[in-house]
Amino acid sequence: MTSRERMHMALEGGKPDQVPVAPYIWGAEFVWKLMGKPIWQVQLGSYSTLDYCEAIQRRYECDWVIPLSRGEGFLEGKEVVEEGGRVWISDPKTGRKWEFLSDGHLLVEMDAAGQPMTDEATTHGVVVENPPTTKAEVDAWFERRRQNHPGRWDQPPAPDFRRRFPDTFLIGRITTCCYAVGTILGFDTALILLHEHPEVFCYMAEKILEGLPERCQRLAQEGCDAGFTYDLWCSADVISPATYRNWIAPLHRQMSDEMHRAGLKSILYFCGNILPMLPAFKELGWDAITFEEQVKGTEQPIAEVRKILGPKQCIFGNFDAYVLLSGDKAKIESEVRRQIETAGKDGAFVMGIGSPVCDGTDPEIVDFWIKTTRQIGRYNNG
Repeated sequence: MTSRERMHMALEGGKPDQVPVAPYIWGAEFVWKLMGKPIWQVQLGSYSTLDYCEAIQRRYECDWVIPLSRGEGFLEGKEVVEEGGRVWISDPKTGRKWEFLSDGHLLVEMDAAGQPMTDEATTHGVVVENPPTTKAEVDAWFERRRQNHPGRWDQPPAPDFRRRFPDTFLIGRITTCCYAVGTILGFDTALILLHEHPEVFCYMAEKILEGLPERCQRLAQEGCDAGFTYDLWCSADVISPATYRNWIAPLHRQMSDEMHRAGLKSILYFCGNILPMLPAFKELGWDAITFEEQVKGTEQPIAEVRKILGPKQCIFGNFDAYVLLSGDKAKIESEVRRQIETAGKDGAFVMGIGSPVCDGTDPEIVDFWIKTTRQIGRYNNG
């Protein structure tokens, strides 16, 4: 059975030959080790999404290919000097200078005296003090800021992804919903708008989703098997279950429906505390849900998620990324076994990670985790 067939069967609630493995490796974090280059070069260079995915698949042969990130292209036309374990970057045309901080992987601009610039000069957050409060204001607001392009939050796979990975389950990223509104308005402002004018908040999200049908069709034409979206700030640690059920769930339903109309499977990475939202989620038609391992220090029990959603709803494992970081093989094996026995013994299960692989994780430990999953997760379908 190919990886592509295995994933399709799991997402359809079935029991393939073995548990598929689909980890998150997000951004340049950790992938730089697989590419054999320093983190600053991978993060700031002109590497494509395909470069990232090829590095991951060369090492691990995961059951999915998920294009999440690419190099920022910042280094183009810049000069780089490594000295004493520090990385300095300069632009000979403008005279501007930066330091790449290895602790945190941040790029900090330096002033004329060689000191880091003030917080005010380097902050990239969004704060909108006067958000739109009517649908007409939303229309005018988008037009004024020219942020109504339907694909603005999407990152398409390269056209040759399917040719490069013919037997692997290929994911296409889809526009986010609540998170997109939050990134436009800022976290606090978006939540206040949702509380005071939920119909306006949802209209803003609908504007963002206007290009979704076209986007889904394009992904299907490029050979993608599924659409994938992640949503933040709509979980029970942020909003009430009633607010989710009445206002956000219909948007999530719309997204899943559009993916299905294009012939794609639908996968939602639902961040935050999901347990109180699951009764509403059951009615939304998503093929799979993936979720975090902990929320504010409290475990999200995968056995409880399975109990609420039932045996045929595909769920991704929320394996603790910090367990991988620890490198404790006995604990890793025990956790693999627990996840499969409590959530995947009857199929409809993909071994995933609740959060992306931590940067400090040993690549050989990820090898061990995948190998262990494939050994323990073999189904007897006879």
